[in-house]
Amino acid sequence: MTQKYGTPEYYKEQFMDFVADVQSDDPKYGDALVQGFLLALEDWKKYHQDQVYEYERVGERVRKALTVQ
Repeated sequence: MTQKYGTPEYYKEQFMDFVADVQSDDPKYGDALVQGFLLALEDWKKYHQDQVYEYERVGERVRKALTVQ
């Protein structure tokens, strides 16, 4: 049964797919899981930082077009 999006149970089901890859006889999979999570955080962080810069750029263009300071 699929859980309602955004609930702890929903995320538990998502995480279970990843945690299933952790293997006691080959720790590289667990290490890769952790590294992948950190890489995903960094990518999202960069995306949002880039978005802020773009909002600022567009805001400047609007201020200039409307001659508003």
